[in-house]
Amino acid sequence: MYDFDSVYSRVGTSSTKWDRYVSRYHLEDVIALWVADMDFKCPPEVSEAIVHRAEHGIFGYTDPSDECLNAIISWEKRHHQIDVRKENIVLTTGVVYALYTLVEQLVKKEEKVMVMTPVYPPFFNTPASIEREVVYCPLILEPEVRIDLEKMERMLKEDASIKMLIFCNPHNPVGKSWTKDELEELLEITNRYDLIVVSDEIHADLVFEPLQHVSMLGVNEKFNQNVVLLGAPTKTFNLAGMKISYALIPNQDICSEFAKRAKASGLSSINIFGFEALSAAYTYGDQWLKECLAYIYDNMVWLKKFLNEQLPLCRYEVPESTYLAWVDFSAYEVPDNFAEILKFEGGVELQDGRGFKDSEGFQRINCACPRETLVKGMERVVDCMKKKNWLK
Repeated sequence: MYDFDSVYSRVGTSSTKWDRYVSRYHLEDVIALWVADMDFKCPPEVSEAIVHRAEHGIFGYTDPSDECLNAIISWEKRHHQIDVRKENIVLTTGVVYALYTLVEQLVKKEEKVMVMTPVYPPFFNTPASIEREVVYCPLILEPEVRIDLEKMERMLKEDASIKMLIFCNPHNPVGKSWTKDELEELLEITNRYDLIVVSDEIHADLVFEPLQHVSMLGVNEKFNQNVVLLGAPTKTFNLAGMKISYALIPNQDICSEFAKRAKASGLSSINIFGFEALSAAYTYGDQWLKECLAYIYDNMVWLKKFLNEQLPLCRYEVPESTYLAWVDFSAYEVPDNFAEILKFEGGVELQDGRGFKDSEGFQRINCACPRETLVKGMERVVDCMKKKNWLK
């Protein structure tokens, strides 16, 4: 049994999530429930592998070993039922950085990128930052989350300059785990209009039982030449600081050019400890992940019960995947700067839904933390709302 209940201070560790309150905002006591990293220690085998490598004492130029690449191949086969070849793997320092390079490589300046909102902000911020126009095909959210296939095809039929779809699988922030049928319908359309689909699958391992993640590369092999998969152990095992991720690219022409660009830009220059962390996590992390997912799911269920009792007008359903709860506070008519008020006056930070587009009134809440942290944070949300007379 692994320990997910212990609360460890991350203050003073250069933590993006926790250290900015004093250094940037001059706040002494804020509970961080925003950015998507965990407050759990990674599997002990990962720490041991890093320490073992550090004890060698020489940290010169490093290339990925067969052990690292084989760990990716084994993990993807074991957990996502896809066959990966070494020559189709390009290691990268991060999914967002890889996304930037792919857009620059595959979409000309006069061409466009499609995204489906609400969605992780770099999906639309990254193309825009390099002068690629972004077009939006919002998801249908009621009565259940689904892709608006009719609108998508209509947009593609009317605008031949749309060349890429950036897709979130599973979905951040709504927590949808897409089915094989849903993905096949999507790929039928993208294939018909010769779109490249970049599938961000960084949350692929975080799907709750009895559901199972369906990889975009596992839907139908006939589509794979137009698919680029972005994956990483970083969300799964809380290793974002290790700067290790990868692209899986079956199309050899796209793969070769991407690898060339990644090398030239330094995108493929992985931290020496990143190799060790990935290899250990993907080799020894199965049981840790199973227990971690069960703990996160229990946190999600606790949050549902808490909201039902304390904030019954909030709309929230336990998600199918990720450790991110997507909660609609709009029935309480909270102000646009609700998240800022919670941070500066309530002592708790959630992620403002407005940053994901088409999400006024929503907050994203990180549940990958000890229960004690989640309870204290949510109690502060309620206390702040009471003080502001926002409860009905």
